[in-house]
Amino acid sequence: MTTLEEKLESRISQIDIKVRSYHIDSYNHVNNMRYMEFLEEARWSHFENNSSLKVSQEEETSFVIANYNINYKYPAMMNQTLEVKTKVDKIGSSSVVFHQEMFIKETGKKALDAHVTLVAFDIKTQRPKRISDRIKDELVK
Repeated sequence: MTTLEEKLESRISQIDIKVRSYHIDSYNHVNNMRYMEFLEEARWSHFENNSSLKVSQEEETSFVIANYNINYKYPAMMNQTLEVKTKVDKIGSSSVVFHQEMFIKETGKKALDAHVTLVAFDIKTQRPKRISDRIKDELVK
């Protein structure tokens, strides 16, 4: 039988993002806030690769960001392609921690790594809530 830890370790999604001129700041590299948008896009892609969004909607559950921890390693420039790898690192009773890494595809250099914590949120009550087993199961598919 596969453990939750084994499922978490094996479920990695990956997307590519092309750096455009509007992503660049006055220092001629990607603006730090744009990296957060890229990480969010990758998490959405991760959610879309299973039924966790559908199940969450059925259960009137949303996920809100509680914490970003980003370690910037190397700047990305215009016209480079960023490869973003995303996996669920840990699932708690009401939170999910994603581990994300971003690489500059042309050079293989790591642009950043991040841990992002999301909290399950009840859409009706506007309060944190427990993550159901159904959602947990979908997050690791």
